[in-house]
Amino acid sequence: MRRFAVAFALVLAVAALTAGSAGSRTSRSTFQVFVEETTSAASNGLTLNSELVGSFDAGARTATGQGNYEVMDGATELEHGTFTLTGMVAFQFYGCGEVTTPDGRVELPPDFCGGRVVLRFHSTSSEGVERDGLYEVNCQIHDPGGQAPPGTSEGVKANARGVNFHIHVTGDNLFVMQP
Repeated sequence: MRRFAVAFALVLAVAALTAGSAGSRTSRSTFQVFVEETTSAASNGLTLNSELVGSFDAGARTATGQGNYEVMDGATELEHGTFTLTGMVAFQFYGCGEVTTPDGRVELPPDFCGGRVVLRFHSTSSEGVERDGLYEVNCQIHDPGGQAPPGTSEGVKANARGVNFHIHVTGDNLFVMQP
């Protein structure tokens, strides 16, 4: 009976810690979002180069901002244009203040945050073709001593032109929590 009581206490302690850390993974804050020029690839070989400056409100599920894009087939440009954010679909918060690099952990300002946000956009090509799609930004910043979820990477994914650009090639993104 004593072993059962100790095991039960251990299970309760782990559950309490897990519930506490799960709560810290939620944010209803407003963030500025910056996507430096980044490249994403599709399984058919096409690449998408894009950049974005905007903001999103995780509580209200809204987003605003503008970006530029170009779709490439090797060295050949197929299309380029602009896009505007029209809303937020989902947000997974990783925390703020630290990033892990191959050389170790790097301390960052406390309002530099990470996560994965899925945004809706409306694009217009240079030829005037309009489309709607989804744009996912993943930033690997996390809480000090923590980590971004395993299997994630810094970059952008986009579903545009009927093509799923789902492979991160390059990327450098930042979420800045607003007061």
